[in-house]
Amino acid sequence: MDKEQAKAYLDALQTEMSLYAPETSILQTVFIGGGTPSILSADSLKQLFTNIHRHFQICSDAEITVECNPGTVDSEKLSVMQEAGVNRLSFGLQAMRDEILRQLGRIHSVEEFFHSYRLARKHGFDNINIDLIFALPKQTMESWQHTLNETISLEPEHISVYNLVMEETTPFYDWWKSGELVLPCEDTEADMFKWTIDTLTSHGYNHYEICNYAKPNREVKHNLTYWNNQEYIGLGVGACGYVDGTRYTNMKGIPPYTEALRDNKKPISDSELMTRHAEKAETLMLALRKREGLCLADYEQRFCEKISVAFGESIERWMGLGLLEQNETHLRLSQRGLFLANEVFVELM
Repeated sequence: MDKEQAKAYLDALQTEMSLYAPETSILQTVFIGGGTPSILSADSLKQLFTNIHRHFQICSDAEITVECNPGTVDSEKLSVMQEAGVNRLSFGLQAMRDEILRQLGRIHSVEEFFHSYRLARKHGFDNINIDLIFALPKQTMESWQHTLNETISLEPEHISVYNLVMEETTPFYDWWKSGELVLPCEDTEADMFKWTIDTLTSHGYNHYEICNYAKPNREVKHNLTYWNNQEYIGLGVGACGYVDGTRYTNMKGIPPYTEALRDNKKPISDSELMTRHAEKAETLMLALRKREGLCLADYEQRFCEKISVAFGESIERWMGLGLLEQNETHLRLSQRGLFLANEVFVELM
């Protein structure tokens, strides 16, 4: 993104902020991601944060996160972030092998990641997440163990671990369908997942969500808003939000997004008013992502009925299959259910 494009986009984003600000309460968390925000220049980042603070009230102990692509941060940008109140960084490392990073189309090398991470520590950032992906093409258990062990040695406060998902709109999906892409078998993927849980928990990381692990008191507050099915606003190209019971998605592509905002219109491309049943289903599904699961009392308070009224039959079946477990206060995925969570979620929705 060149200077002119960045300015046009940030100007449009400021207009969108002004449209949402009057109806938005004090912000508890701010998450700047969805792409590579750290690729912006220091001046552009300063403009972005100035606009955020101008339009929104942010509580004094808010969690403010910026997603960073390794190799795109420098001392000047990190200083701008600190001055703006950023207190959490998330680095998209993905793997500790350059050949795998190239295959993924990543623009950074492992060495660039190390440089960016050390620089962030030097600047005093004490809450850093590292994103990783397992079950990658041609990835062996040994290769995955190397990636995770190297990551643990850096002692980040938070680690997010995802398995590779084949999206139909990606080249990976086409290569996989044509047989050009060799992925680890399901048993190997399951072994990687189990080994990840055992290894991270033995090193003091709390496995608090299917894909997320944190040192004590370092769970990401922003994502807990999603998993608790609470409302949030999404700003920017392709952003998603949930306000007044309506889920919405912004236009994709900068030209239509900026065009809509030139007319002072919210750049929403799709929206859906959630039915009561859909809200119940989403509340259950999202809560099951957390290792503690769904608090039965919270569900009853929110919907004025027990969980069994809407989902009793399905819950009994999943429990019979060993995918769910329940105690007096919570319903959650079993250890086996963690790996098969998507099957539960698809049926639920």
